[in-house]
Amino acid sequence: MDNHETTLNLSHMVRPAIEHGPDGGAGPCLILLHGRGADEADLMGLEGALDPRLTIVSPRAPFRLGPGYAWYLMGADGEADDESFMTSVQELRTFLEGLPEAYDIDPSRLYLFGFSQGAVLSSALAMLIPGAITGIIMHSGYISTHHAGLDLPADGLKDKPFFLAHGKYDDVIPVTWGRDALEYLEAAGAHVIYKEYPIGHSISEESLYDAGEWLTAHLDFITRTD
Repeated sequence: MDNHETTLNLSHMVRPAIEHGPDGGAGPCLILLHGRGADEADLMGLEGALDPRLTIVSPRAPFRLGPGYAWYLMGADGEADDESFMTSVQELRTFLEGLPEAYDIDPSRLYLFGFSQGAVLSSALAMLIPGAITGIIMHSGYISTHHAGLDLPADGLKDKPFFLAHGKYDDVIPVTWGRDALEYLEAAGAHVIYKEYPIGHSISEESLYDAGEWLTAHLDFITRTD
């Protein structure tokens, strides 16, 4: 795993794919989006449990918060600040657009794995550019729809695969918000797997295993149908 200096707009870490397809061409990619107050190294510790066919890229959020970073700031009312939220959405869109050329990634096999604030940003990207994202793992997050410019295209999430994981005892983002996300996505026609775990605001071995198995199953399905 390395910190790479490229022409990409966000600082990031990358783990190149360990296994490659028989044709040796561009492979699938997983983008890890960390939570509030963390950085690009935070979720890279999960890479050993994730499919070796993936190039894994972990960008750093643009807003400094204490020793770490945040994807968006919080207003005095406890709501996400609209300006910083949409700034990160646009920065991530630019980042995703540059990935295929930077790391020989197949743009038709691009997955997101977001935790907490990273999960919120993952859902925002899925709503804005559903055609650019193959599948989304949201862990301990929620869906925010009130930001300016965050309008879901008609049928944009129809059949889009999501894996939602949430801790039953989460005291940062309540589990009821995860259930609301499930309800929203199902109403939008997405294909959702939703699981709750006996944890707080964290990722457990069980939730990571389930997310990894879900991701591998999707990679296998796409490989079989290519």
